[in-house]
This record gives sequence, C-alpha cells and structure tokens, in this order.
Amino acid sequence: MLFQSGVAQYFESLNASLNALSTSARKTETAKRLNFYYDDQLTQLETQLEALFSDPSKMIQVELNIVMKIIKSLAQTYRDRPIRNIEGAEKDKEIYKKITEDCALDVKMKQVSRLVKLCKTILIKVVFRQGVVDLDILTGNILDVVTGDSPQELKEVLVTDYGNSGKLEAVEYSYWTDEIFQRLDYQGRVITEAPNPYHVLPFISIFDYAPTGSDFWLSGGKDLISLQEAINIKLTDLIYLIQQQSFGVGYIKGGSPGGGSVKVDPGTLVELQENGEIGFVSQEAKINDVVKAIDKIVKWAAVSNGLSADAMMTEPREESGVAKLVGNRELDELRSDDISLFRVYERQLFNLMRIVNNVHGKDKLSKDAKMIIDFADIQSTFDPETQTKAWELQLAMGVISQVDIILKLNKDLQNREDALAYLLKVQQEVKALSE
Repeated sequence: MLFQSGVAQYFESLNASLNALSTSARKTETAKRLNFYYDDQLTQLETQLEALFSDPSKMIQVELNIVMKIIKSLAQTYRDRPIRNIEGAEKDKEIYKKITEDCALDVKMKQVSRLVKLCKTILIKVVFRQGVVDLDILTGNILDVVTGDSPQELKEVLVTDYGNSGKLEAVEYSYWTDEIFQRLDYQGRVITEAPNPYHVLPFISIFDYAPTGSDFWLSGGKDLISLQEAINIKLTDLIYLIQQQSFGVGYIKGGSPGGGSVKVDPGTLVELQENGEIGFVSQEAKINDVVKAIDKIVKWAAVSNGLSADAMMTEPREESGVAKLVGNRELDELRSDDISLFRVYERQLFNLMRIVNNVHGKDKLSKDAKMIIDFADIQSTFDPETQTKAWELQLAMGVISQVDIILKLNKDLQNREDALAYLLKVQQEVKALSE
C-alpha cells in the first residue's frame, strides 16, 4: 500500500505517546469533565465515598450539576443567532444557506462554544455524510495530534473509535494528514487507506483562549471540577445527617442486667428494673452548618469562574440595577474576547466547508465567495415601553434602521434581505388594513 512504511513508524511513536502518563491523564480528565457536564457524576461520587467512609452503601448519593450551569452562563458567544452573509454570487448564497441548514450550524456552534469552555481545546471536523456537509465535535478524550511550529498548525490527527462492545479488539483509529487518510485497527495495522481528497486536514482547532506557548491542550477548568466533587460529597453528607436526625435513636435505662439491645414492635411489653426508662432521643446534627457550607462552595465556584455570586442564588430576590450592570459588564467583556476568537474560527470553518463541499457536492461554492459574520449585540432587558423609547432614539440618531429592529424581534429571519422583505410585507398589510 502507498505510505504504509511511514505509518508503522508513526504509530509506534504515537503509541508511546498514548501510553505516556500525561496523555492518559489528559484523556481521563476530559472524559470526567464531559461526564460531569452531562449529568453522569454518581460513578465518580461512589468512588470518592468508598475512599472516605467505611460503609457508604447506606448513604443516598446526591448530585447538583453546577458544571453545566456555569459553563452555559460563560458560553455567551452564540446566545443570540449571528447573521452570516455571503459576499459573492446569488448561487453562492443559496448553496451556503443549504449547507448551514443541513448541518444545523447555529446549534452546533453553540455546543462548540460550551464544550470549549469546558475542555479548553476541542476540534471541529467537517465531513460529507449522507449527501450533505456536516460537523462533528471532537473532544480530547478521543484525540491525539501532532502540531507544527505553533499549536494552531495541525500536522497529524488521530481519532480513537472505542466501539460499543468495550473490547480492545473493537478499538479502531482514523489517522489524517494533508496527504492521506487511513483506518487502523487496535494494533495500528492499516485496514483501509486512501489519499486525502481535500489536501488539507478537515479539522478546525478551537481554543478557549489564544495559546501563549507550545501546548495544544490548554490548561484551566480543574477548579470547577474539584468544587463540583466537593458539593456532591457535602450534599450526600447533608442527606445522611437529615436521615439520622429525622429518626430518633432508641434507648433503655435500667433494663435487664444482661444489657444488650431489645427489638420492640407495636404491642410489645418490655419489663424494666426499678427506675428504668425507655425512650428515643434525636441527634444534634449540624444541618444548618452543612447547608451554609454548600451554599458557600456553590458561590465560590461561580466567582472563581468569572460570574457573580448572584448567578448561583437559590433564593429569588430583587437584584439592583447597579449589580445587574456590573454582572453584565463582566460577561460582556468575556463575550467580546470570545467573539474575537470565534470570528476567526467561523472564517476558517467556512473555507473548510467550501473545500469539502466542492470535493463531494454537486453544487460548488465559488473560490471568490466570502463569509461575513455579524455576532448579535446582546441588549439589556427593558420593559416594552422603555425598549420602544430606546429604539425611537436610535432611529432618530440614524444608528439603526427598522430592519435592525425586525431582526431582533424575529430570530427566524436569516439575513437583512429577509428582514427587509418581511418589513415591506408588514407595511403593505398595515396600509391595506387602514384603507
């Protein structure tokens, strides 16, 4: 086979890397973060309880998913749908519109923005599947990469497919360079091989922040996971304490000389010595202290990740306008940084989509077509009357048009042309009804 001589050598060196402690730890940590995000935390909690308690089987395991809450709060880039416009022929606009609809681009990119906050580094793979362009979101637990002079320069990508059986023999790998694609078995032997039809890697690297060194896998986020573990343990403690305090502990004073315990059922008579006593006593568990500790940890988790403590409030209260403004400014700054990165990622993604589509698709995007993305400006929440006055002022200043207002009111409109057509239709209806 072509290239096969180089594959064995590569796989041998890569396999050594796969067995390295740092690589194994990174994959385990990524898998753990994904489990925590998708509400699969009890397995890890059970392991921790077994290490802490002699008999954790009597404890009801409890989880409170703050990871998903905080990640979704931080990932604000696609809070509102961005407007993507194509500079090119009318045919290019129609082709790109179909591509974005087929791959559910807005939904996928919102998920990308969340998972990169969670994992810090992920890949998007552009594929042609069942006759349409689609996107796969790949995380570090199944990835190994080789980079060039900078982390952004991908040279080789290995994607692990563990299969569904759980057997080692079921594991396969997809190996990509800009020249070849190979499917490898669990021992690294070539199953299938073909030239890379795109002549570039069909992957986009997505980073939570711009890499400042040579590391492809960015650091950060461990504090949120450790705080999540602490919360689950304390919640389990809390339920156990409530159980113990809810049911009093029975006692007998002055019982039979032999001592020991006595099982008492309704209707049973117990013979006691003189001055004997039988009863129940409640334990004095520090429930309020545990609740306060949990609340404190939850708020620490929010603050340490750039959110206000109010973002994790469990009791409803009226938040002051100043507090809202400060909280919004913190998130606005974070979102502004993220938009700067994702504007580049979206442009790279468009170019890669064009390559994959033009190799496989019937309708081709022209080489001169360009995609311009306009990320939505997040507006403060006003009551309808205040919002109307704000729009009237902006219209009078000439900084917006009625088309901008329609785009904000109707999120289903794809672009300014659609919004203008909708606006003209509404105006014609108003005119017809007034005649």
